[in-house]
Amino acid sequence: MPSLREILDGLSKTRDSSVDWMELVRDLEAQISIQPPESDFCVRWAEKRDLLILDAMQGFVKEVEFMEESLDRGDRCLLLERAGEICAFAWVTFRDYRLSLWHTMHLPLGFAYLVYIHVQPEYRRKGVGSYLLNRLMVSLREDGYRRLISGMYGGWENSIRLHIKSGFKICRKYTERRILRFFPYPPKVTDLEE
Repeated sequence: MPSLREILDGLSKTRDSSVDWMELVRDLEAQISIQPPESDFCVRWAEKRDLLILDAMQGFVKEVEFMEESLDRGDRCLLLERAGEICAFAWVTFRDYRLSLWHTMHLPLGFAYLVYIHVQPEYRRKGVGSYLLNRLMVSLREDGYRRLISGMYGGWENSIRLHIKSGFKICRKYTERRILRFFPYPPKVTDLEE
């Protein structure tokens, strides 16, 4: 007789592969190559006064109060500015980070998690994202971090290319499942070779 787990696995349906969540990892002790983009940018860490602008840039996904609390708990956000205007940013945390109902990213000492990277549309496909990500990695390495983890949906092809180009390797894939297409069920986890 099949176990309850086997029955539930049989009833669960995987969804379109574009909703798969992937974890990527970058060894910060490896070579990091920084190619400056054509435009000159000022690089600085975000302050609380920047948060409303960052929130608007990402479509008000997080509340400003949440972002303030995150900065107070040690998160950092690297900004690229041009003529006093924020053009791109990368948000990183150093603490455990809840990704979903089923998964919390537990960060060992020396690891950081890239929560969000955003480049304004007019600066995309000009090397700005690579420049920002690589500057962030160098800064983290200088602060003693050994690994940077990032996560994204399988359908985010531009982000996946950016990360792979910057030396990340896909290490784990989570395939979302639902029972009878409605009830959430823990994802199928596939560990991949590094």
